[in-house]
Amino acid sequence: LEETESVLLFESRQKAEEAECPHCRGKVYVDGYGQTRLKDMPVWYGMAQELRFQCHRYECRKCGRKFTEGVPLRHPGTKVTERAARWIQAMLRCKVSIRSIQKLTGIHWETIRNLHLEIMENTLEEHMAELRAKGYRPKFLAVDEFSIRRGHTYATCVMDLETGEVLWVGEGRSKEDFEVFFQETDTDFLKDVMAVAMDMNASYHLLVKKHLPWAQIVYDRYHMQAQFGKDVLGVVRLAEAKAHKERSRTVKETIADLNGEDRKRAKEEARKEQRQYSQIKKLRWTLLTKADSLSESRAAHLREILDSHSDLAVCYAMKEEMCDLFDLRDSAAAERGWKKWFGAAKESSIPALVKFAELKEKRIDGLIAHATYPISTGKIEGFNNKIKVAKRLAYGYRDNHFFFTLVRFLSVPLPNFP
Repeated sequence: LEETESVLLFESRQKAEEAECPHCRGKVYVDGYGQTRLKDMPVWYGMAQELRFQCHRYECRKCGRKFTEGVPLRHPGTKVTERAARWIQAMLRCKVSIRSIQKLTGIHWETIRNLHLEIMENTLEEHMAELRAKGYRPKFLAVDEFSIRRGHTYATCVMDLETGEVLWVGEGRSKEDFEVFFQETDTDFLKDVMAVAMDMNASYHLLVKKHLPWAQIVYDRYHMQAQFGKDVLGVVRLAEAKAHKERSRTVKETIADLNGEDRKRAKEEARKEQRQYSQIKKLRWTLLTKADSLSESRAAHLREILDSHSDLAVCYAMKEEMCDLFDLRDSAAAERGWKKWFGAAKESSIPALVKFAELKEKRIDGLIAHATYPISTGKIEGFNNKIKVAKRLAYGYRDNHFFFTLVRFLSVPLPNFP
């Protein structure tokens, strides 16, 4: 043997008369011998430990079936000892990576991974059984997608907003993919759901209406505000910036034909247009920030720019009013406010704002519902960061079942778990 390996040999002393067939309890006779190898915790670092068991193979005299003598110390479903399995699972609980445990023990990474999967599945089953015994049923859900890997590969996640636990994870984000959640989840378990927060994904909307018709759909305020920032403020801001750049270029083309004061004024005008272009290009985050969160200097600078750009000023004012609508807690006031907001947006004659209003007005019920149920997908969006960290630590996962189980496991609010 190599100096990096320690081997302990065990030989069975059991007699055929002492054994019986596990299938029919009949008498058996020895049909041969076999050897089973189990990995154990190393004696010390760099010294792998292996246990070798010389076992009997038996054949039943009654039913004729053959079987091998059972090996003590073996962890079910693996080729490691029970002690090694417990040590590995303890290290996994302490956030030691599978790769590090493999280097320490010399045990194959897939065995360690299977032990990790066993921990997670057992924990989730025990935790859910405990909750069901207490009569637990979720009341407020959030559904959102997250990226599995590059190349537009996504998974859908359903979270209980009260506990922060992920109840289900499934591959894909289409209507058919999300349908699996309702197929795998008992309807009785979801009968207390009062509201579901989501973005304006049509698939999520249709399936929640189909399977949970009593639940109120609430559209997430942050998705709405983010889309307004991109599709309206972003488009109008870039259009204004582009207009200044075009005017600057046009003026520069005429400078060569001018002399004296006219040339000087033209240069100054070109510089002014270029400054306006640069200022508006850099205005993105200022426009997205609420007015009461801006410093005095930034607020003054913003007012100066908005005073000379009417379309941008209108869109910014509509953004501020939209944020205030999400703060309402009276559904009647919210309904009046949203109808007024959509009406003003469509009358603005600003193409980007009109288009946005026409698309979102179709979902006005989910926007009004925010006043009654002020929930959002913010908690599940925050949990997505934990998912990203898990992916980076493992350099990705090739087995979605393991990955999705890990996602659910990470959300369980129990101490001393990774």
